[in-house]
Amino acid sequence: MKLSLSNSKNFSKFSIPSKKKIIEALGLIEEKFENSAGKSVNIKFCKIDEISALNKEFRKKDTPTNVLSFYPESNFLIDQGFLGEIAVCPQIIDEEAKKFGKSFESRLYHLIIHAVLHLLGFSHENMHNRKKMESIEKELMQKLNFADPYVY
Repeated sequence: MKLSLSNSKNFSKFSIPSKKKIIEALGLIEEKFENSAGKSVNIKFCKIDEISALNKEFRKKDTPTNVLSFYPESNFLIDQGFLGEIAVCPQIIDEEAKKFGKSFESRLYHLIIHAVLHLLGFSHENMHNRKKMESIEKELMQKLNFADPYVY
């Protein structure tokens, strides 16, 4: 999977993994889902006010959130292998990691995996879909040597 990162250097106080490490993690998704092979994803690291504005504009929720997934608006981009964009808020992820007794890195990887699964069409709108998505997240996190992200 191809990856572009933006603003990651603006968050040096957080332990954001290198682009190479994130690509390795995304490689697990490629191994599991053929339709993701060779696709590209953009990840933007956002401050709380930025992610709040995005959440308000696109989800009509006037609150900050940890991660958002955006599908390409153009069929041309999809045809060219662009899977989508992900907005990530390190400050919120750090707060959640502490709250849930997880490392920042574990929580970040979990949410990146979660967001990419959304870009691949997975949802958690009902219990069946939720269990399926969570099962995949747990499997991939285990392969990355992290604990079950849903055990707090």
